[in-house]
Amino acid sequence: METIVTPTAEHLDLDAARLDSHPQNESRLFPDGEVYVQLESVADIESALLVHSGQPRPNQGLAYLYGLLDLLTKHDILITLCFTYVPYGMQDKSFYSGTVNYARALLDHVTRYPVRQVYAIDPHFSHRDWITEYPVSHLHAFPFVQERVNADLDEYIVVGPDLGAVDRFGIPSYEKTRNGAYEVELEGELDVEGRNVLVFDDLIETGGTMVAAYNRLKSQGADTVVAAAVHGVLDEGIQRVQGAYDGLYLTNTIETDAGNVSIEPLIQTVLE
Repeated sequence: METIVTPTAEHLDLDAARLDSHPQNESRLFPDGEVYVQLESVADIESALLVHSGQPRPNQGLAYLYGLLDLLTKHDILITLCFTYVPYGMQDKSFYSGTVNYARALLDHVTRYPVRQVYAIDPHFSHRDWITEYPVSHLHAFPFVQERVNADLDEYIVVGPDLGAVDRFGIPSYEKTRNGAYEVELEGELDVEGRNVLVFDDLIETGGTMVAAYNRLKSQGADTVVAAAVHGVLDEGIQRVQGAYDGLYLTNTIETDAGNVSIEPLIQTVLE
């Protein structure tokens, strides 16, 4: 099986084919912002693992992804799709009247192609009932994060910043009230006095919930408090968490300088 990476997944250390540049301007973007999709080796491929990260530039990334899916389909190539981070994954229900469940709509779209299996690393919607309607297998990055933490931190307990972590990972958490994009209030008590604590969540966006969790854990007597997340969505949120916590463990599902846990071995399990 040939591995192919879209432009947003090129930071991964994989033996993979990449899109070619336009022969006239040596770019994969036209001046008007439209994407250029070319893969010269496509005629030599029988089956492909297509690896895509939904950040940064989620909309441009989808244009590359859909172009590649169409190209591979036209050449009768068997396709397996792996999302290191699923774009629009947080829009996983119709939150208000007249809105769309965009995560579900995206899976509707990609599975119209001859995609035999979709893999997703810790998608935000993993706990939703509707996910069973699609050929999606979840890949879990926490064991790779935990291996790194075990090497650096003595005995510790794992908690989540809010009840979403209870649904996704089954770990104790606080109850959250959001007052805006950056400000949240957490309620509840966790037995953390004198303990080292790892706060784990699926993603860091603005960082507000993670920072609130750090403050509450410290107020309840926690000793060393480190953060861990699978997906670092926004640099500003990552920086907020780094500024508050005693350490941050973050995978490289999305390209970021803060990524210090490699998920390439997890992707390799798809090829085995």
